Amino acid sequence: MLGFARPFSGRQALVAAAAVAPLVLATACSGGSDAAGDDDQLVVGFALSQSGNMAPFDVEPGNAALLRIKEINDDGGIDGTSIKVISKDVRSNPDTVGTAATELIAEGIDLLVTPCDFDLSAPGASVAQASEIPSVSICAGDPKMADTTTLGDYVFSANAGSDVEGSSGAAWAYEKGWRTAYVLQDESIEYTKSAGRYFTAKFEDLGGEIVGDDAFPGGDNVNISSQASRLKGLATQPDFVYVASWNPGGATAIRQLREAGVTVPIVGPAALDGQVLLDVVGEKASDIYYTGFACYVYCTGADSAELDAFVEDYQAEYDAAPASSYALLGYNMVSALADAAGKAKSFSGGDLKAALEGDGSVTTPIGDVAYFSKTCHKIIDMPMTVVQVADGAMTFAGQQRVDSIPDVGDGNSCAS
Repeated sequence: MLGFARPFSGRQALVAAAAVAPLVLATACSGGSDAAGDDDQLVVGFALSQSGNMAPFDVEPGNAALLRIKEINDDGGIDGTSIKVISKDVRSNPDTVGTAATELIAEGIDLLVTPCDFDLSAPGASVAQASEIPSVSICAGDPKMADTTTLGDYVFSANAGSDVEGSSGAAWAYEKGWRTAYVLQDESIEYTKSAGRYFTAKFEDLGGEIVGDDAFPGGDNVNISSQASRLKGLATQPDFVYVASWNPGGATAIRQLREAGVTVPIVGPAALDGQVLLDVVGEKASDIYYTGFACYVYCTGADSAELDAFVEDYQAEYDAAPASSYALLGYNMVSALADAAGKAKSFSGGDLKAALEGDGSVTTPIGDVAYFSKTCHKIIDMPMTVVQVADGAMTFAGQQRVDSIPDVGDGNSCAS
């Protein structure tokens, strides 16, 4: 049975889940512990950020993943096979991710878990691809993480993706009756750029009109005073503004829009989710909507016993409730990985990859979620939760599914 140390919560370190004796690979590209004749344990390497700007997106999903691993092992493992974890802090540094991946592979992992971002995950995923070991980003949204060609066919993401997020936001707004939009684009990471791109394409496909757009660098010191002034100066205000950004910079941009007198509704992707949005925008935060993964803790109205149970178990394990719904992605990811591993012929890289591509569905706290296919290496069916922010509080506004993802010419094999 796998013994767990208690990981820290919040921005603190995600510590190793267990002490694992290094396993020796026969060759650099042998594909996991099966090469050493050991399928008694599934060995998973966690290369996540315990510090830096990606820690808020890595720590809680990582903690939730460890919680789910503990549950599986306590319940007898994967058909009697336990899961072992080796963790390394990558400190939100792409170079460190590549180094950590190399070290973890040398220690005999069967599967690599990389950070919640395409830009940050790519170096580690590339190392795993070269070694023919499956890598799964714990929640990267950019669809390049899942197209099987950009980084390779051993690379996966446990997220629905920014293509789904942007498209869902567009579909929800259009169904609400809004016909004109202004796009404010954060250019800091691939996730935000693809969220804005797919929002625009889907909204126009539905018949909506993009009446203007602007961009800002993003990052830690957001200042959109000039962008807000240009938007405020439009002769006719749009029905809403789509802010393609991530926290805390996205929350800062929204606060500055409101301070500049922009009063139209604001819609955004899942990376605006969490208590930090309320903390930054303040008590007067209103008429803000985003497509997240769940409504719980800081959000009311979802009325889900399954989500309540997840929050209760998470809080019991870590002495703190989740601060965003990204935690669920790590928890659900482990369910999907365990399901695939249970169907795999062995834990060799090729067999695990084939099992992951089996288009399986797993039960999660937000319902049944379909993971991975041979051509689309990410979640292929999951409803997005629309959260409304009004008078400094977050409430459940409904769920949104999209029937198709627009083809924007970027080689996204998950689009249709």
